[in-house]
Amino acid sequence: MSSVREVAELAGVSVGTVSRYLNGQQLKAANQAKIAAAIEQLDYKQNIIAKGLKNNQSFSIGLLMNSISSRFGAEVVSGIEQRVEQQGYSLLLSGFSDQPALIDQKIDYLMAHSIDGLIVFLAGEEWQGMERLAALDIPVVTINNPNQLRNVDSILLDDRASVAQVMQQIIDLGHQNIGMIAANQDDYVARERLAGAKQTMAAYPDRQLHVFEGDYSRTSGYRGAQALLAEGITALFVSNDNMAFGALTYLSENGIRIGQDLLFGHYDYADEHQFGQLPILSIQPPTEAIGLAVAKLLLDRLQNKTQSDGQTILMHHEINGLN
Repeated sequence: MSSVREVAELAGVSVGTVSRYLNGQQLKAANQAKIAAAIEQLDYKQNIIAKGLKNNQSFSIGLLMNSISSRFGAEVVSGIEQRVEQQGYSLLLSGFSDQPALIDQKIDYLMAHSIDGLIVFLAGEEWQGMERLAALDIPVVTINNPNQLRNVDSILLDDRASVAQVMQQIIDLGHQNIGMIAANQDDYVARERLAGAKQTMAAYPDRQLHVFEGDYSRTSGYRGAQALLAEGITALFVSNDNMAFGALTYLSENGIRIGQDLLFGHYDYADEHQFGQLPILSIQPPTEAIGLAVAKLLLDRLQNKTQSDGQTILMHHEINGLN
């Protein structure tokens, strides 16, 4: 196994320069290039355990979330993992599976494993102890959870603005009665999406918004489509992809043609392998980019050893119109 000294000799720099490079410090571009080439040629591998003991670091990052089973969650985690592993960190995942009472216990578990930073992917409504995050002595980043906590940075999505824009498109196409299958309004994200629809509709008193509140399940999407079609809607927007599957099942079973009998839009995905070539309006979150942004935010604080007053970064969705 090659050593730091061998890397330094091959690169023509000092051992100290190589050490600074490995610790993420900025060097002259020429020196960085020579060291990177030497590391690749020698297939040098850092002894992360020894480095961690020396610097009081574990080189692991905790990720607390409800469940990784959703496609959205899985793709965000993939983006996080991709970035942190490039920087020599491992991801320690802990879930609470719809049991908020376990969240404090899960944080204790992660902290007991000496994590260097923590990513929290849950709704504030799920856990009333968010203030605890500000007291942790490690950097913390939350996803889709607005807060005003010191030491806690946040990544948010423009759910309200995106749904408002889609509703405007639907209105511009001449629809008078518009249906929306929303999710449970105990959820911050669900409230933002419904608020976006109402924001646009408020400017058009001659149009009607019919709302069915689901629970993110396919069954509620199916029932929502059934109930809203009975109210005479000509356009339907579903605020989650899982409920969209349920709604599409109802439409298919009842011979309702998308693009002819009904305009259909939904939030999350417009994957042609799932929906074929249906004329669908969609809002797609930049899942991998979210994960990369979260990881970058946390890694920057770890490498620069900086405190934070709690900054918020807003990310934008991609809106796909009708073909």
